[in-house]
Amino acid sequence: MPAIKPARLKQQASDLAIHFSQPALFVRQLHALLDHYSDHTHRKGKSGEPSPLVSSYNTPVPVMRQVWLEITPQIKEHPEQVLPVCDALWAEPNVDLQLLAARLLGSLPLDPPDQVTDRLQAWVQQGLERRILNDLLDLSLVRLKDESPWEMLNLVSTWLESSDLSLKLTGLRTMLTMINNSGTENLPSIFRLLTPYIRLAPSRLRPDILAVLSALAHCSPAETAYLLQQNLSVPDNPDTPWVIRQVLDEFPPDIRDGLRQALKRVNV
Repeated sequence: MPAIKPARLKQQASDLAIHFSQPALFVRQLHALLDHYSDHTHRKGKSGEPSPLVSSYNTPVPVMRQVWLEITPQIKEHPEQVLPVCDALWAEPNVDLQLLAARLLGSLPLDPPDQVTDRLQAWVQQGLERRILNDLLDLSLVRLKDESPWEMLNLVSTWLESSDLSLKLTGLRTMLTMINNSGTENLPSIFRLLTPYIRLAPSRLRPDILAVLSALAHCSPAETAYLLQQNLSVPDNPDTPWVIRQVLDEFPPDIRDGLRQALKRVNV
């Protein structure tokens, strides 16, 4: 990997940005730039993570930062050019390019929001690796979370109601970003969507169900404890006691004691 010279990198990124209106050429030039700065000494699995299913240039952060700085004026002045570039980048089996596509998608004006949500729904159905899915949700939903939370809830609802476990998982991870982003604002809707998973928690989804409940326990402990106790007292709730026991330590001591007493009352 060559040393990064700021002035030269700025010129290279500026030359790249000139081609933003030509998606195919932009993608080719971006590949060339990232390959130039690629860390060729990096080996898959060296850090202990599973080998990715898609390639990566392991691009240094300053390089991607400069690329973003140079294309930002294009995004603001010509938003109509963003979606074709998003599509071209996402079509590449490369982490760096796909995450740039996600960031571009998250920068788009939500007028209408369908231009963001339609692509997002298509992309999450492609069997993405966990880390790519997480980054996709974080990057592409930036404006949607702030400007159209109801559209976010519709997305979460669609995914959680799917028969596909991978889409349910996507819904839970998106729900987690909503809790961390908006605090208690959407609690009633989040509680409603989460309730079926408190009663019956599929094994593959359990880590994400518990992550959502842990976040809720920290931002709204009393309301979350009440939700759990409600579900403890209804029929057809085989997994509710287990779920409660797993998240007990996330609650303040007084609420934790109340949940323990509730478990004792139902003899579990």
